[in-house]
Amino acid sequence: MDKVVVEICMGTTCYIMGSAQLAGLADRLPEEWKDRVTVKGMRCVGACQQTDRYGRAPFVRVNGELISEADEGKVIASIRKCLDL
Repeated sequence: MDKVVVEICMGTTCYIMGSAQLAGLADRLPEEWKDRVTVKGMRCVGACQQTDRYGRAPFVRVNGELISEADEGKVIASIRKCLDL
């Protein structure tokens, strides 16, 4: 099974708007998910410059799907969906 890849935008706007708090997500995942999920930072994707198209910061990608106004609950829900739980 492929790992679920979580990419947290670390651009300035996303960082200020909440991605800094998401950076420690890997440590807060349920134990049974930790070997199935990879969490990493990414450079700015520029989505914050197109709020009419993508929404507002912070942005996170889960297996390529962009999540706007990302918070831990939204990211966990997306991971759960990818893991078919």
